[in-house]
Amino acid sequence: MGRNGAGKSRFLRDIEEATNRNKQHFYVRYVSPERAGSFKRDGNVLTNMSSFPDWLRQSRAVNQANNFKSASAMLFREAETLYLRRLANTPAIRMDPTRSFETDRLSKVNQLLTNISLVMGNADFEFRSLADGQTVSPDNISSGESEAVSLAAEILYFFDTIDPTKFNVLLLDEPDVHLHPDLQARLGKLIITMLDEFKSHADSIAVCLSTHSSPLVCSLADSRYVSIGTKSFAVDTVELNPTSAELRKIAPFFGHPLSLSLSKDVPLILEGEDDERVWQQAARTSQGRIKVFPVLAGSVNQQGELETLCASLFRTLYDNPIAFSLRDGDGVVNQPLEHQPPIKRYRLQCYAIENALLTDPCLAVMGTTWEGFVVAATKWVRENPEHPDTAHIKELAESNDRLQHQKIKKIRQLVCAVLGCKKPWEVVVGQAIGSLTNNDLVDSNMLITFLGAEMVSEVIFRNAA
Repeated sequence: MGRNGAGKSRFLRDIEEATNRNKQHFYVRYVSPERAGSFKRDGNVLTNMSSFPDWLRQSRAVNQANNFKSASAMLFREAETLYLRRLANTPAIRMDPTRSFETDRLSKVNQLLTNISLVMGNADFEFRSLADGQTVSPDNISSGESEAVSLAAEILYFFDTIDPTKFNVLLLDEPDVHLHPDLQARLGKLIITMLDEFKSHADSIAVCLSTHSSPLVCSLADSRYVSIGTKSFAVDTVELNPTSAELRKIAPFFGHPLSLSLSKDVPLILEGEDDERVWQQAARTSQGRIKVFPVLAGSVNQQGELETLCASLFRTLYDNPIAFSLRDGDGVVNQPLEHQPPIKRYRLQCYAIENALLTDPCLAVMGTTWEGFVVAATKWVRENPEHPDTAHIKELAESNDRLQHQKIKKIRQLVCAVLGCKKPWEVVVGQAIGSLTNNDLVDSNMLITFLGAEMVSEVIFRNAA
C-alpha cells in the first residue's frame, strides 16, 4: 500500500525485471494497472503472442496496455486447454463428477459478475445477460465487468501455469481500478480461493499486489497467506508483516468507505467492550454530532499495537488522516499520553469509563443527584448488611472524590440498581456523553473532568465551529 507517487508500480516492475533475468529460478507474470481493450480474441494479438515470445511481457511493461483484455481472452482460452490436460492426467479430478472447467474455473469468473455471465459458446466464450439470456458483445459490457473478467482470467491462467520447479510470482498492479468496492472484496476472495487450491505449492507461490483499496485489503486480511507493507517515496524496500488481529479489528472501519466518507466518522480505538458500548450509545444519543467509529482493541497491549498499525496505514490511505485512541486511567493521574501522529492519544481522567457513572450528568440521567445517591446508598446498606458488595457501596457513599481513581467495576451495575434505574450502566454513561454541549466546556462539568477536557474538546466537539 502507498500514496500516489510513492513508486508502487515502479517497485513491481523492478521485481518483474529482476526475476525475468533469472528465468531458470523464477516464473513471473506482471498485470499492469491500466488494462485497456475488450475481452475478445484478436487475431493480431494471437499472432504477436505466437510469433514473439516476449511480446506480451513487453507490451505490459508500461502502465497503459492497449490490448490487455484481448490478450487476457487469449490466455483464458489457453487456460481452458491447460485445465483439460490436467483433467486428463489427474484421475482424482477426472473421476469426480463435480469437477470440470465450468465448476473449477468458469464459475470463479462468474462469481465476480452480477448482471452477465461468461458461458462456453459454440466456438468461443460468450457473455449472456442474466435478465433475458441474450448474448452481449464484449464491447457492450461495463468497464467494471470487463475489468473483473480480465483480471480473473489473468489470475486463473497464472495458477494453471505455475512451474513447481521454480518460484512463481504474480504481480497485480492496482487490480481494484474500475471495480466497485464489493467487487474488489470478491476479487480478494478469488485470490485466496486459488491459493487454497494450490496450497501444496504454497512455498513456491507469491502473489504481490499494490493497491489503494481498503475493501480489497480487508477481504484478504483474514487469510493466513497475507502480509502487508507500505511503500514510501524514495524508499526502495518494503517490509511485509503478516496480517494480524489488529488489522482485523480495524477492518470494519474500512469495510464501508463510502458511508464513512459521507458521515466523516473517525476511528476511536478503545481498550475494551465496555468502552465500545458506551461510545456507540454516545454517538446515537448525539444524533450524529459525535462522529466516531469505535474500534475495539481488547487490551492495553493490543491497543498499542493497533495504534502503531493505524498510524502506518492511515498515512498511506488519506491526505489528512486523523484517528483517536482513548485509554483507561488505571489510577494514573496527570500523565498525558504522547500523540502518535496521525493518532491522537488520550487517557481518561478517572480509573475507567464506568467511574463516569458517578458524575452529576450521569446521575441526572438516572433521575437523581449525588446527594440523592448517598441517601439511597445509605438506605440500601442498612437493608442489605449481608450483601457481598455492601462494604463497597458504603465506601463509595462516604468518599470525598466519588472514587474517581479507584476501581468500581464490581459495583457499576449495582449503582444503577440502588437508584432503581433499569438502564444498563453503559447506556447511562453513553447518554450523558452524547448530551454534552459546547457550554459544558466553559461551565464546570464533572463528566468532562472525569473524561478529560482535551479529549472532549478534540473528539466530541471536533467539528464544532
